[in-house]
Amino acid sequence: MTKLDKSIKIAVIAGGMSDERNISLKTGKMMYDALFKGGYTNIGFIDVDFNLDKVLRKFNPDVVVNGLHGRYGEDGTVQGLLEMMHIPYTNSGVSASAFGMDKFVSKAVMKELGIKTAKGSCITLSPDVEPPLEFPLVVKDLRNGSSWGVFIIKDEAGWVKTVSEVPKGKKVLCERYFKGREINVAVLNSQVIGDVEIIPANDFYDFESKYESDLTKYITNPDYSSRIRNKVWKAALYLHQALGCKGVTRSDFIVSYDDYVMLEINTLPGMTSHSLIPIIAQTRGISYLRLIEKIIQEALSK
Repeated sequence: MTKLDKSIKIAVIAGGMSDERNISLKTGKMMYDALFKGGYTNIGFIDVDFNLDKVLRKFNPDVVVNGLHGRYGEDGTVQGLLEMMHIPYTNSGVSASAFGMDKFVSKAVMKELGIKTAKGSCITLSPDVEPPLEFPLVVKDLRNGSSWGVFIIKDEAGWVKTVSEVPKGKKVLCERYFKGREINVAVLNSQVIGDVEIIPANDFYDFESKYESDLTKYITNPDYSSRIRNKVWKAALYLHQALGCKGVTRSDFIVSYDDYVMLEINTLPGMTSHSLIPIIAQTRGISYLRLIEKIIQEALSK
Protein backbone atom coordinates (compact mmCIF):
# COMPACT_ATOMS: atom_id res chain seq x y z
CA MET A 1 0.00 0.00 0.00
CA THR A 2 1.18 3.51 -0.79
CA LYS A 3 2.21 5.88 1.97
CA LEU A 4 -0.56 8.15 3.24
CA ASP A 5 -0.46 11.84 2.41
CA LYS A 6 -0.42 13.60 5.77
CA SER A 7 -2.52 16.43 4.38
CA ILE A 8 -5.44 14.04 3.90
CA LYS A 9 -8.66 15.29 5.48
CA ILE A 10 -9.75 12.84 8.19
CA ALA A 11 -12.92 12.79 10.30
CA VAL A 12 -12.73 10.68 13.46
CA ILE A 13 -16.26 9.79 14.54
CA ALA A 14 -16.99 8.56 18.06
CA GLY A 15 -19.43 8.80 20.96
CA GLY A 16 -22.82 8.11 19.50
CA MET A 17 -26.02 7.01 21.21
CA SER A 18 -25.33 3.42 22.31
CA ASP A 19 -24.59 1.91 25.72
CA GLU A 20 -20.94 1.98 24.71
CA ARG A 21 -20.79 5.75 24.20
CA ASN A 22 -18.13 6.45 26.84
CA ILE A 23 -15.83 3.70 25.61
CA SER A 24 -16.28 4.95 22.05
CA LEU A 25 -15.24 8.44 23.10
CA LYS A 26 -12.05 7.00 24.61
CA THR A 27 -11.35 5.03 21.43
CA GLY A 28 -12.00 8.09 19.25
CA LYS A 29 -9.86 10.42 21.35
CA MET A 30 -6.91 8.01 21.35
CA MET A 31 -7.08 7.63 17.57
CA TYR A 32 -7.45 11.38 17.05
CA ASP A 33 -4.49 12.15 19.35
CA ALA A 34 -2.29 9.53 17.68
CA LEU A 35 -3.05 10.86 14.21
CA PHE A 36 -2.50 14.49 15.26
CA LYS A 37 0.80 13.71 16.97
CA GLY A 38 1.76 11.67 13.92
CA GLY A 39 1.57 14.75 11.72
CA TYR A 40 -2.01 14.51 10.42
CA THR A 41 -3.23 17.99 11.27
CA ASN A 42 -6.12 18.22 8.80
CA ILE A 43 -8.43 16.19 11.01
CA GLY A 44 -11.63 16.72 12.94
CA PHE A 45 -13.23 14.92 15.88
CA ILE A 46 -17.00 14.41 15.62
CA ASP A 47 -19.11 13.37 18.61
CA VAL A 48 -21.88 11.63 16.70
CA ASP A 49 -25.57 12.44 17.00
CA PHE A 50 -28.47 12.26 14.55
CA ASN A 51 -27.08 15.29 12.66
CA LEU A 52 -23.99 13.39 11.52
CA ASP A 53 -24.85 13.78 7.82
CA LYS A 54 -24.97 17.58 8.11
CA VAL A 55 -21.69 17.73 10.05
CA LEU A 56 -19.95 15.50 7.51
CA ARG A 57 -21.22 17.54 4.55
CA LYS A 58 -19.82 20.66 6.16
CA PHE A 59 -16.45 19.08 7.00
CA ASN A 60 -16.23 17.11 3.70
CA PRO A 61 -13.58 14.54 4.74
CA ASP A 62 -11.53 12.34 2.42
CA VAL A 63 -12.02 9.44 4.82
CA VAL A 64 -13.89 8.67 8.04
CA VAL A 65 -12.14 6.83 10.86
CA ASN A 66 -14.94 5.00 12.63
CA GLY A 67 -14.49 4.86 16.41
CA LEU A 68 -18.14 4.15 17.21
CA HIS A 69 -19.23 1.07 19.15
CA GLY A 70 -22.60 -0.59 19.60
CA ARG A 71 -25.91 0.42 18.06
CA TYR A 72 -25.68 2.77 15.06
CA GLY A 73 -21.88 2.45 15.04
CA GLU A 74 -20.97 -1.16 14.32
CA ASP A 75 -24.29 -2.62 13.22
CA GLY A 76 -24.20 -1.38 9.62
CA THR A 77 -26.22 1.79 10.27
CA VAL A 78 -23.53 4.46 10.04
CA GLN A 79 -21.84 2.40 7.33
CA GLY A 80 -24.99 2.68 5.21
CA LEU A 81 -25.05 6.45 5.70
CA LEU A 82 -21.40 6.76 4.64
CA GLU A 83 -22.03 4.56 1.60
CA MET A 84 -24.88 6.84 0.52
CA MET A 85 -22.63 9.87 1.00
CA HIS A 86 -19.80 8.24 -0.98
CA ILE A 87 -17.32 8.75 1.86
CA PRO A 88 -14.65 6.05 2.39
CA TYR A 89 -14.61 4.72 5.97
CA THR A 90 -12.54 2.37 8.05
CA ASN A 91 -13.34 -1.24 8.91
CA SER A 92 -16.22 -3.39 7.71
CA GLY A 93 -19.11 -2.49 5.44
CA VAL A 94 -22.88 -2.66 5.87
CA SER A 95 -23.60 -6.39 5.65
CA ALA A 96 -20.44 -7.58 7.44
CA SER A 97 -21.11 -5.14 10.28
CA ALA A 98 -24.77 -6.17 10.58
CA PHE A 99 -24.01 -9.91 10.52
CA GLY A 100 -21.10 -9.57 12.94
CA MET A 101 -23.12 -7.49 15.40
CA ASP A 102 -25.97 -10.00 15.64
CA LYS A 103 -24.68 -12.84 17.80
CA PHE A 104 -27.35 -15.30 16.65
CA VAL A 105 -26.79 -14.60 12.95
CA SER A 106 -22.98 -14.77 13.27
CA LYS A 107 -23.37 -18.02 15.23
CA ALA A 108 -25.41 -19.46 12.36
CA VAL A 109 -22.67 -18.43 9.90
CA MET A 110 -20.04 -20.10 12.10
CA LYS A 111 -22.01 -23.33 12.01
CA GLU A 112 -22.40 -23.11 8.25
CA LEU A 113 -18.63 -22.69 7.90
CA GLY A 114 -17.92 -25.64 10.18
CA ILE A 115 -16.51 -23.49 12.98
CA LYS A 116 -17.09 -25.00 16.40
CA THR A 117 -19.36 -22.91 18.64
CA ALA A 118 -21.24 -23.51 21.87
CA LYS A 119 -24.68 -25.10 21.74
CA GLY A 120 -27.33 -22.40 22.08
CA SER A 121 -30.59 -20.88 20.97
CA CYS A 122 -32.38 -17.54 20.72
CA ILE A 123 -35.18 -17.11 23.29
CA THR A 124 -37.54 -14.38 24.45
CA LEU A 125 -37.30 -13.71 28.17
CA SER A 126 -40.40 -13.60 30.35
CA PRO A 127 -41.08 -14.41 34.03
CA ASP A 128 -42.33 -17.92 33.21
CA VAL A 129 -39.72 -18.91 30.61
CA GLU A 130 -37.72 -22.04 31.41
CA PRO A 131 -33.96 -22.27 30.84
CA PRO A 132 -33.41 -24.03 27.50
CA LEU A 133 -30.15 -25.66 28.65
CA GLU A 134 -28.72 -27.25 31.76
CA PHE A 135 -26.75 -25.05 34.15
CA PRO A 136 -24.25 -23.48 33.94
CA LEU A 137 -25.26 -21.41 30.94
CA VAL A 138 -24.63 -17.97 29.46
CA VAL A 139 -27.21 -15.35 28.48
CA LYS A 140 -26.12 -12.63 26.04
CA ASP A 141 -27.71 -9.52 24.60
CA LEU A 142 -28.09 -10.26 20.88
CA ARG A 143 -26.74 -6.93 19.66
CA ASN A 144 -24.43 -5.35 22.21
CA GLY A 145 -20.70 -5.22 22.86
CA SER A 146 -18.25 -4.51 25.67
CA SER A 147 -19.86 -7.42 27.59
CA TRP A 148 -23.05 -5.41 28.17
CA GLY A 149 -25.94 -7.74 28.93
CA VAL A 150 -23.84 -10.88 29.49
CA PHE A 151 -24.74 -13.16 32.42
CA ILE A 152 -23.10 -16.40 33.51
CA ILE A 153 -25.85 -18.35 35.28
CA LYS A 154 -24.87 -21.21 37.56
CA ASP A 155 -28.20 -22.30 39.03
CA GLU A 156 -31.96 -21.75 39.18
CA ALA A 157 -31.62 -18.80 41.58
CA GLY A 158 -29.27 -17.09 39.11
CA TRP A 159 -31.73 -17.73 36.28
CA VAL A 160 -34.63 -16.16 38.21
CA LYS A 161 -32.47 -13.14 39.11
CA THR A 162 -31.35 -12.62 35.50
CA VAL A 163 -34.87 -12.90 34.10
CA SER A 164 -36.04 -10.31 36.64
CA GLU A 165 -33.25 -7.88 35.64
CA VAL A 166 -33.66 -8.13 31.86
CA PRO A 167 -36.63 -6.29 30.28
CA LYS A 168 -39.60 -8.59 29.64
CA GLY A 169 -39.91 -9.63 26.00
CA LYS A 170 -36.23 -9.08 25.21
CA LYS A 171 -34.66 -11.60 22.85
CA VAL A 172 -31.36 -13.05 24.04
CA LEU A 173 -28.88 -15.71 23.02
CA CYS A 174 -28.68 -18.54 25.52
CA GLU A 175 -25.57 -20.75 25.27
CA ARG A 176 -24.05 -23.67 27.11
CA TYR A 177 -21.18 -22.50 29.33
CA PHE A 178 -17.80 -23.71 28.05
CA LYS A 179 -15.08 -23.43 30.69
CA GLY A 180 -11.56 -22.67 29.55
CA ARG A 181 -8.99 -20.02 28.69
CA GLU A 182 -10.08 -16.81 26.94
CA ILE A 183 -8.14 -16.37 23.69
CA ASN A 184 -8.61 -13.45 21.28
CA VAL A 185 -7.31 -13.48 17.71
CA ALA A 186 -6.68 -10.35 15.63
CA VAL A 187 -7.05 -10.15 11.85
CA LEU A 188 -5.69 -7.05 10.10
CA ASN A 189 -6.16 -6.45 6.37
CA SER A 190 -7.10 -10.14 5.90
CA GLN A 191 -4.06 -11.51 7.75
CA VAL A 192 -3.91 -12.97 11.25
CA ILE A 193 -1.43 -10.86 13.22
CA GLY A 194 -1.52 -12.72 16.52
CA ASP A 195 -3.44 -13.63 19.65
CA VAL A 196 -3.65 -12.79 23.32
CA GLU A 197 -4.91 -14.64 26.38
CA ILE A 198 -7.03 -12.77 28.90
CA ILE A 199 -6.95 -13.57 32.59
CA PRO A 200 -9.83 -11.38 33.79
CA ALA A 201 -10.04 -9.62 37.13
CA ASN A 202 -13.56 -11.05 37.61
CA ASP A 203 -15.30 -14.34 36.80
CA PHE A 204 -15.22 -13.49 33.11
CA TYR A 205 -14.06 -10.68 30.84
CA ASP A 206 -16.87 -8.30 31.77
CA PHE A 207 -17.06 -4.52 31.35
CA GLU A 208 -15.11 -3.81 34.54
CA SER A 209 -12.35 -6.27 33.63
CA LYS A 210 -12.11 -4.76 30.14
CA TYR A 211 -12.05 -1.08 30.88
CA GLU A 212 -11.80 -0.29 34.57
CA SER A 213 -9.58 -2.85 36.30
CA ASP A 214 -5.79 -2.90 36.32
CA LEU A 215 -5.89 -6.48 37.67
CA THR A 216 -6.83 -8.08 34.33
CA LYS A 217 -3.77 -9.73 32.76
CA TYR A 218 -3.01 -9.94 29.05
CA ILE A 219 -0.59 -12.63 27.87
CA THR A 220 0.66 -12.18 24.32
CA ASN A 221 1.74 -15.25 22.35
CA PRO A 222 0.07 -17.52 24.94
CA ASP A 223 1.27 -21.07 25.39
CA TYR A 224 -1.42 -23.49 24.25
CA SER A 225 -1.74 -26.41 21.81
CA SER A 226 -0.31 -25.54 18.39
CA ARG A 227 -3.04 -27.70 16.84
CA ILE A 228 -5.76 -25.64 18.53
CA ARG A 229 -3.93 -22.39 17.74
CA ASN A 230 -4.00 -23.31 14.06
CA LYS A 231 -7.71 -24.06 14.32
CA VAL A 232 -8.67 -20.78 16.03
CA TRP A 233 -6.46 -18.68 13.76
CA LYS A 234 -7.99 -20.38 10.73
CA ALA A 235 -11.52 -19.88 12.12
CA ALA A 236 -10.90 -16.17 12.82
CA LEU A 237 -9.60 -15.56 9.30
CA TYR A 238 -12.29 -17.74 7.69
CA LEU A 239 -15.16 -15.85 9.36
CA HIS A 240 -13.50 -12.47 8.65
CA GLN A 241 -13.33 -13.35 4.96
CA ALA A 242 -16.72 -15.09 4.76
CA LEU A 243 -18.52 -12.05 6.18
CA GLY A 244 -16.54 -9.73 3.90
CA CYS A 245 -14.90 -7.85 6.78
CA LYS A 246 -12.38 -5.08 6.19
CA GLY A 247 -9.76 -3.37 8.32
CA VAL A 248 -9.33 -5.08 11.67
CA THR A 249 -11.47 -7.65 13.47
CA ARG A 250 -11.08 -9.45 16.78
CA SER A 251 -12.49 -12.93 17.27
CA ASP A 252 -13.09 -14.36 20.73
CA PHE A 253 -12.58 -18.00 21.68
CA ILE A 254 -12.62 -20.25 24.72
CA VAL A 255 -9.88 -22.87 24.62
CA SER A 256 -9.83 -25.93 26.87
CA TYR A 257 -6.94 -28.39 26.55
CA ASP A 258 -7.38 -29.79 23.04
CA ASP A 259 -10.77 -28.25 22.30
CA TYR A 260 -12.26 -24.82 21.57
CA VAL A 261 -15.43 -22.86 20.84
CA MET A 262 -15.72 -19.56 18.99
CA LEU A 263 -17.81 -16.97 20.80
CA GLU A 264 -18.09 -14.04 18.40
CA ILE A 265 -16.39 -11.70 15.97
CA ASN A 266 -15.97 -7.98 16.65
CA THR A 267 -15.98 -6.00 13.41
CA LEU A 268 -15.16 -2.71 15.15
CA PRO A 269 -13.02 -3.62 18.17
CA GLY A 270 -12.00 -1.09 20.79
CA MET A 271 -8.80 0.91 20.45
CA THR A 272 -8.36 2.18 24.02
CA SER A 273 -5.33 1.68 26.27
CA HIS A 274 -7.00 -1.50 27.61
CA SER A 275 -7.99 -2.83 24.19
CA LEU A 276 -6.62 -6.06 22.75
CA ILE A 277 -5.99 -5.10 19.12
CA PRO A 278 -3.22 -2.56 19.94
CA ILE A 279 -1.69 -5.07 22.40
CA ILE A 280 -1.56 -7.81 19.74
CA ALA A 281 -0.32 -5.39 17.05
CA GLN A 282 2.54 -4.28 19.31
CA THR A 283 3.86 -7.86 19.43
CA ARG A 284 4.24 -7.68 15.63
CA GLY A 285 6.08 -4.37 15.82
CA ILE A 286 3.03 -2.41 14.64
CA SER A 287 2.73 0.85 16.57
CA TYR A 288 -0.64 2.34 17.49
CA LEU A 289 -0.26 5.03 14.80
CA ARG A 290 0.84 2.53 12.17
CA LEU A 291 -2.14 0.33 13.03
CA ILE A 292 -4.54 3.20 12.33
CA GLU A 293 -2.68 4.09 9.14
CA LYS A 294 -2.99 0.52 7.85
CA ILE A 295 -6.74 0.56 8.50
CA ILE A 296 -7.11 3.92 6.72
CA GLN A 297 -5.07 2.69 3.76
CA GLU A 298 -7.38 -0.30 3.28
CA ALA A 299 -10.42 1.98 3.55
CA LEU A 300 -9.07 4.19 0.77
CA SER A 301 -8.23 1.18 -1.41
CA LYS A 302 -11.78 -0.29 -1.31
